Amino acid sequence: MPRRMLAVVIEPSASLAQTVADVLGQRGYETATASTHASAANQVEKFDTVDFLVAAVPAPGEDHAGAYLEEARKKNASMSVVIMLSDPNEPTDDAPANAVRVVKPFSLHELNAAIDLASRSSSGTP
Repeated sequence: MPRRMLAVVIEPSASLAQTVADVLGQRGYETATASTHASAANQVEKFDTVDFLVAAVPAPGEDHAGAYLEEARKKNASMSVVIMLSDPNEPTDDAPANAVRVVKPFSLHELNAAIDLASRSSSGTP
């Protein structure tokens, strides 16, 4: 049986995290959600590969341990990444270079477009 692809959502708002997880689930991903980067990093330790990450920028003062699943990205350099920003000018210096950015609040259409772009970017498809 083929491995089901795993997507991780890191977002402190439970309702937004669930919406994003639902969209990824409709695309065939198994999803895991976490409210912080550190808790997400702990959750994914048991998985061999994480295929997709949708993450809020770490909150001011939040521990940056596990930020953007750095250990999981080492195992899968082609992981697709979408970064959710509350402020378009928020610093994202430690975010993956290939991350697609989307500014909150966003529509489902904008979320789907960001997911599509991240998927194409990680696969090398224009």
